[in-house]
Amino acid sequence: MSLKKAAGLDVNGWLDHVARNWSIDLDGEERIGNVVVGHAGPLSAVVKTGDGKWIGGRPADLAPHGRGGGWGQVGAPDRRVFVRDLIEGKIDSAQQLASAFTGLARGSSHTILAIEDSAETTELVQERLLAAMSVAKLRNPALVWRTVLATLFAIAEGLIKAECVVGVISHASCGLSVQKFRVRLEGEKGDVLAPERRSAAKMLSEPLGLRQLFAWVRSQALGSQMTSLENNPVANSQSLAKLALGLPCDPEIVRRDNGDWEEVKLDAIDALRACAIDASSIRFEDCEQVFLETISEGSVRSHLEKSLEAAGISVTHTLPSDAVARGALVAARRMGDGDPVYFDFLPRISTIVSGNEGARNFDLVDETETLEAGRVYRSPAPAQLAIPKGYTETPVYLRKEAELHPRKATIQLAEPLTESTPVSLWVEQKPAAGRARIVMEAASLGRHFTIDWDQADEDPREWDEIINSLTTPPPSIPELLVLKCGMLPWNDAPNSPGMLSLLEQIDEEAIDWRQMAQKASSRPGGEYCVSSDGELPSEVLPASVKQLDELIRRAVDLTEKRLSAGSRHAEQDNAALQFLTWQFRRSPDEVAQWLLECIENHSGTVGTHPFVWHQANWVLVYQGIARTVNNQATEKRILASILKRGIETWNYRAESACVSLLLSRSQTAPLLLSRSDVDIIAERAIFEFRREYETQYTRFNYAPFLIGGLLRWRLKEPWALLTGQDPVADRLAEVIVNARADILNRWGTDDAFERKQKKYLPILDDLLAYLTGEGGNPNLLLALYED
Repeated sequence: MSLKKAAGLDVNGWLDHVARNWSIDLDGEERIGNVVVGHAGPLSAVVKTGDGKWIGGRPADLAPHGRGGGWGQVGAPDRRVFVRDLIEGKIDSAQQLASAFTGLARGSSHTILAIEDSAETTELVQERLLAAMSVAKLRNPALVWRTVLATLFAIAEGLIKAECVVGVISHASCGLSVQKFRVRLEGEKGDVLAPERRSAAKMLSEPLGLRQLFAWVRSQALGSQMTSLENNPVANSQSLAKLALGLPCDPEIVRRDNGDWEEVKLDAIDALRACAIDASSIRFEDCEQVFLETISEGSVRSHLEKSLEAAGISVTHTLPSDAVARGALVAARRMGDGDPVYFDFLPRISTIVSGNEGARNFDLVDETETLEAGRVYRSPAPAQLAIPKGYTETPVYLRKEAELHPRKATIQLAEPLTESTPVSLWVEQKPAAGRARIVMEAASLGRHFTIDWDQADEDPREWDEIINSLTTPPPSIPELLVLKCGMLPWNDAPNSPGMLSLLEQIDEEAIDWRQMAQKASSRPGGEYCVSSDGELPSEVLPASVKQLDELIRRAVDLTEKRLSAGSRHAEQDNAALQFLTWQFRRSPDEVAQWLLECIENHSGTVGTHPFVWHQANWVLVYQGIARTVNNQATEKRILASILKRGIETWNYRAESACVSLLLSRSQTAPLLLSRSDVDIIAERAIFEFRREYETQYTRFNYAPFLIGGLLRWRLKEPWALLTGQDPVADRLAEVIVNARADILNRWGTDDAFERKQKKYLPILDDLLAYLTGEGGNPNLLLALYED
């Protein structure tokens, strides 16, 4: 048996009970072990003594303080305050409420206070009670629902011996509180029965509540005297309160204001009016037992049992009036011994986050989760939000399960943010321990914000309506870059033969591969011989297609021979390879595989591969593979090979160009990127932008193209790279704005540079429009390619 002192309090203001596991002998010695139960009330109060202290419990019941002018100064009304008024907050004094607890549990190592399982026990009421227990200097105080404590009493008394489902009907201030528990085995050895509370209790029959019961009896007993309650000694007499609870009601001597004594002798009153209980919403079929818990006695208790029976509810056991206090003592002992008391759900709290699907609900407290009493819950996955760049405040929408309307809190900052700042939002809470602590953390700012639900503005709209109002269409995505084919390069020009003529002039022994490559890469009128998707113009005759296929085969054979010869013996001429790469996706798959092997195994090394005998050859290798790759597996290997190297080693015409072209021309390549991949590519784009400031922008070809290609990652993450929500987008927008200003500042200084101004400024404006979510030129990637 534990030698720790423990106390269970049922201080409800109607009829209070305390159960302790220690007693004090006449010689003042404490003895721990036996259960001692005391009570105060009915209509318990606290009184102010002559030295200004407040006392409660049985001494307050007996004291004349506050009982009227007949007792002189001691009888002044302000010297007596009813505990019920303190609990309900009609009088807000933690000191006075604390005096109701002080004498009951002083010295206890753990103290449990019962609270009604009803909507009246708000988080504010819980905090009021905990604050008073703290003022009373009670050690390890905790609040536990009456329905839970009634179940713990039943377990301790052996009424519940195994895992099961039980029902509990608790006589509350505002009606009958109905709850169901799954009793389960817990503890280190799995031998401790503990109830699990899965939802708030349902309320039945308000007219049967203790508040209505007291009001009814008072009105019946006083009749026409109800208008003069302040001067009526009967109104708050012990007799009247006892009658309301069905307690024995002996004649009571009271003192009037003039000092006269008067005997109060009340006739028996049917405290519970005839009231049919509508139990249609209550289902106890799965319950092995149903317990009734009430502090009433006698005829009131009997009437309550009969009313439930008439409603079709079969009560297995009606618990004694001190059962809740005794159950609270069981809970205090368990808490002291480290055994589970009960498991509770936490009211669901939700916020709104923006993601790939736009605005959506995010539960900070999972409705399916239960928590052991005394433990602290913290949201396992905080909501991820962002405060946009330039903002000094950000809204946070919140919804609580038990509240009628959602609320909007506004987080204020001292000064505008210089960049978009990610923040995390989570909830910390204990069961039946007052309001949840809602915390927002901005790690990059080193700051925490605590959100006060009560200070937030109520929003009368439905939650879904708020979400819909915050949902906007996802930002635009530039259209896929498709380089079209046409007959212009196939037909002869005034000073140049077309592809048709070249195919007719092919010598069986010798082919001018350089001329063929130049023709394949030429783009008169914006048309290639072959489209970037590998298509040919429909006007090309089958015979010419056959000639082209034969030419491709011979280019493949020649390139294979060069590869077989090795880097030392191969002819240093990539013209045939270049011709093959300009066939785009019509090129045989082995071409892309040769280029991939060169990148994966020889990248950065000159002279170790037949394709690369000079650093400039890497341009053909990287841009060539971007043109010819036609499957996702190869795209994945190319990107992985490039991204694993540091971006500082990239060449703007090689790696940067390859990544730009892949992301722009392929439907599948953007889907292969992870968030970290996007960040790496963005860093390279930022580097290439900054490198060109105050220069002639001679290496600027692919910096905007990288950003344009990255925008197609929105195929995978529709809300990505949007300024104000994505810090990387903010940084990209910043370098674009700076480059634009740099280019504009030198207007008219140089004819060649002026042409660059006219070329780049519209492109930079379109990129900014995409990043800010304002749309932009759908043919942006084509404009980037052409420039």
